[in-house]
Amino acid sequence: MRRSPTTAVSAGTMPLVGLMLAHFTNDLYANFLPSFLPVLKSTFELNYTMTALLLSTFHTAGSFFQIGFGWLADRWPGAPLALVGPLLTGAFMSVIGILPSYGLILIALLGASVGTAAFHPSGAATAGRLGRARRGLTVSLFIAGGTAGFALGPALMGLFIDRWGMHMSPLALGPLALLGITFWLFQRGRSGPSADAGSSSGARISLRDADLPWAPLARLWGLVVLRHTVHLGVLGFVVILLESRGLDYLAGNLALFGFLFMAAVGGVLGGHLSDHWGRWPVTVGALWLGMAATLGFLASSGLVSLLLLLVGGGLLNASNPVIVTQAQELLPGQTGTASAVVMGLAWGVAGLLVNVVGVLGDAWDSIGWALGAVTLAALALTALLTLRRPEALRPA
Repeated sequence: MRRSPTTAVSAGTMPLVGLMLAHFTNDLYANFLPSFLPVLKSTFELNYTMTALLLSTFHTAGSFFQIGFGWLADRWPGAPLALVGPLLTGAFMSVIGILPSYGLILIALLGASVGTAAFHPSGAATAGRLGRARRGLTVSLFIAGGTAGFALGPALMGLFIDRWGMHMSPLALGPLALLGITFWLFQRGRSGPSADAGSSSGARISLRDADLPWAPLARLWGLVVLRHTVHLGVLGFVVILLESRGLDYLAGNLALFGFLFMAAVGGVLGGHLSDHWGRWPVTVGALWLGMAATLGFLASSGLVSLLLLLVGGGLLNASNPVIVTQAQELLPGQTGTASAVVMGLAWGVAGLLVNVVGVLGDAWDSIGWALGAVTLAALALTALLTLRRPEALRPA
């Protein structure tokens, strides 16, 4: 007997909650980095390029590692990647505050990147299987768990550093242990098909198949690269930018929290609306408006600027779960690989491109102008990629 969409979603509620909590934990610790960057820049007397390299190292390595872990998730669905990954991320991030050199910090960031890479493809593929009847909403809820942690990470660590100092960061290992035990309890009874049943036949797809929809997948990949480059630029440098505008360190971290909180809200709304309005219209509208709002934030000041920062955060991230969902629907038998392409490979390239922000910031002695130039270029390229919808992305 065929289950209704409501029954299908309800059957996966507890495993989904476990995945959301694991995603929350992973991204909470992963996003301590923006709070570390202003302190590290001052402590080690880094320029914008060296500061951007720290951000780039973590996001690029973790993203490219996702390709291998996505392949593993498709061939070994029972691997505990979604359990172990967040623990690695949190452990390496927690010790950065006591590391005495720039080189050791880079090594710790590489270790944390392995953890986040292990988690994301496996978690996203499992979320897609749990909510096949309403995949857009289910994937967006999974991503929202991570985005909520991503939002809280710099706010909590910013408050912590402001009160106790960077050298006390290893105390974050305590909450990590508690969170790890909690999401393991939620997920220990997880069950599901060993392969994605997103297609009615359950047949697997060979990535060497000449008929695979590589052109639309490449289009989605390009959009994620552009979106994530802008997102990473704001993420890494907004606290430094706001400090240059007269806000203190703690206020900058709270503004970053607002940007990322609205990203979490936007991600859930984007996934939900895409189930009703269609994937492509939501993707295009969110990207165009989100980048325009980000430009408005950079070009304005005061309360208006902060409001546009929040709007830009929500709109930019509204496209994220929608694009992941479209990629999974294009490759229904390889959702781990599909997720790795538009989450791992695309984010990795964006991690490399964010170095452009640092280089331009040093060349122009203005991180604001550098962010503006990169965002404007991303908006222009997004317009070119979205002027026409690929046939494979049209509703059936």
